Amino acid sequence: MQLAVLSVSTDTEKTILIVDNQQRETAALRKQLEFAGFKTLLAHTGTGAINKIEEHPPDIVLLEVSLSDIDALEVVSFIRNDSKNCLIPVLAMSALPHMKDRSLRGGCNDFFQKPIKILDLVARIRKALR
Repeated sequence: MQLAVLSVSTDTEKTILIVDNQQRETAALRKQLEFAGFKTLLAHTGTGAINKIEEHPPDIVLLEVSLSDIDALEVVSFIRNDSKNCLIPVLAMSALPHMKDRSLRGGCNDFFQKPIKILDLVARIRKALR
């Protein structure tokens, strides 16, 4: 299990908003990221993500490309057009490899294909937060 090799770091002040309609996957990802030293917020819809960003702007967003209520790129557009949140890094994720180009063209900073390798994700989150 990869949890054992994650090191707790000084990222305890960094907050990650995880946006994914797959609640079981989200719970597991949240646990792993918290073990790595991050604070997390959850949203299971695009609308929920926008509300969380308005209430408690995160340091970074992990965004599932296929959401149940609105297109995930609407969430990205909201972030990019909001002057106080426009610099928040957005890392897209999907099981569908063809979503990479669409996500990056739509304003995401990075893309992860599911299933996510947690060690790679944590390294790329830390890089995006620098």
